[in-house]
Amino acid sequence: MRVWASIWLVALLVACATPAPIRSIAPAPSVKQWQGRISVTVQSDPPRNMSSGFSLEGNARQGELNLFSPLGTTLATLQWNPSTTQWLQGSQQRRYDSMAHLMEETTGAALPMDAMFDWLEGHDTASPGWQTDLSAIAQGTLVAKRVSPEPWVVLRIKLDTP
Repeated sequence: MRVWASIWLVALLVACATPAPIRSIAPAPSVKQWQGRISVTVQSDPPRNMSSGFSLEGNARQGELNLFSPLGTTLATLQWNPSTTQWLQGSQQRRYDSMAHLMEETTGAALPMDAMFDWLEGHDTASPGWQTDLSAIAQGTLVAKRVSPEPWVVLRIKLDTP
């Protein structure tokens, strides 16, 4: 008898329980997102080349950049906001004093993040020392070159098209 009473009590409690609301993982409509392939070549001695898949969301003030191997494994996550800039890889975490310093450590060159977000949206925003080619941005291709100061840097981004 006690067992049946316990089962009915549990069934009644479960029936009356309100399920927790499901948190949407979809980003807010105002948060910009891009994904594709990124390549950074630094014409130094010796030359440095970094290439990976990526997903990027946010803006120059606050965002997240995930870098992926050809097999889709997350190589690193770069996160930034007004109070912190960090590099994450598994359980490892490194903090940086600026996004320029973090990008230089990751790619070999300090990339102009303010301009880069504009470039991704098709705006040819000037950045000192950089030349951009946005002629194929409608097809998802962006090429930017830093010609000053040396070493020269070539940034190539190929966006995935929906």
